[in-house]
Amino acid sequence: MYSARDLADAAGLGSAGGLVTKVAAVGAFVVLMVVVMLAPFGARGDQVSAACPPGAPGGANDPQIRGPLRVVQISYARIIDKVAADRGLPGQATLVALMTALQESQLQNLTYGDRDSVGLFQQRPSAGWGTVQQILDPVYSAEAFFGGVNPPSPPGLVDIDGWDSMPYTVVAQAVQVSAFPDAYARHEDTAREIAEEAGIDLNRAGDPYAGRSGPRPVTTVAPLTAAPANAQCGGGLINGRPIAGNWPTEQQSVPDPTGTGGMVTPRTAAWVRAAQAALQRPTMSCWDAHLWNPTSDHPLGKACDLFVGGDGRKLAAARAKGDQIANWTIQTADRTGVRYIIWYGRIWSARTGQWREYNGGGVYNPTDATGGHYDHVHVSLY
Repeated sequence: MYSARDLADAAGLGSAGGLVTKVAAVGAFVVLMVVVMLAPFGARGDQVSAACPPGAPGGANDPQIRGPLRVVQISYARIIDKVAADRGLPGQATLVALMTALQESQLQNLTYGDRDSVGLFQQRPSAGWGTVQQILDPVYSAEAFFGGVNPPSPPGLVDIDGWDSMPYTVVAQAVQVSAFPDAYARHEDTAREIAEEAGIDLNRAGDPYAGRSGPRPVTTVAPLTAAPANAQCGGGLINGRPIAGNWPTEQQSVPDPTGTGGMVTPRTAAWVRAAQAALQRPTMSCWDAHLWNPTSDHPLGKACDLFVGGDGRKLAAARAKGDQIANWTIQTADRTGVRYIIWYGRIWSARTGQWREYNGGGVYNPTDATGGHYDHVHVSLY
């Protein structure tokens, strides 16, 4: 476990100058230590927040946590970031870790949890993460979350190929294997706020696979950009960058891997396989005759619809899922040949790298759940 000196340094109290400053720092540290000692023994008051979407544990950027508990969160955030920085990991790794710890423990070093889960990341001794005593050491638990050559055996962040190009919630789920895979995204805003208060640079450059054993992926794509500050339950939609790739025309020569019975292009089939692997096999359909819209890319085998489970305007979980699909598609578009995306009343073009309002293309009612693409994400490829 961290010592009192370690926590004081993490809280930025170790270098307080001047008598008045030192007295104030000591007072703040006393409050900090009281909360650190009490926090593991039960959630009370402002430690409890409403779930979003319904049924999932944890909070969703709301209500705002202030006071002693926020001081504790900042202190643990600094510890996690120091582990990442000492390894040479980028600030993006710290962001994923903070989002994960917020969902799992409200960024507290809990001595209890679901079944035998404990600690900042609610890691389980029975799943091979280490002993209870080890997991309750914030440095050990952060090292375990980031993964690499050292024990424990469950794969951590650096062991996941291409993690730095995936939606944050997908990466967190790959490490945690949670019953609520979409829950992590809703903590991005709070994680960024805590990082700012803690003086953590989330844009810090680094090696995304620092400490990894074995071969590394040949290529990765640019990290996700910041989500809108007011985004809730899904992190919001990101922009990309204009893509000027050369994508030769392909013929429909491959059976549609989504099982429609139609034929798609090799590029579309390859995109489906990548999406299934990265997005945990979402429900999707590609080829379709689309008799009401013969100019569609579906009958040409160059488009897929990915269904989010309902109207994203009404269901937070559906909105979050759609955002995750769209963001991953944007971040991989330069190597998959994506031409445009339609989701949540907006259309993204690889030519501009930007989102704009979607008007239905003269075919669909943009206010309808399906016509406006609020219940599915449309992806067209070159």
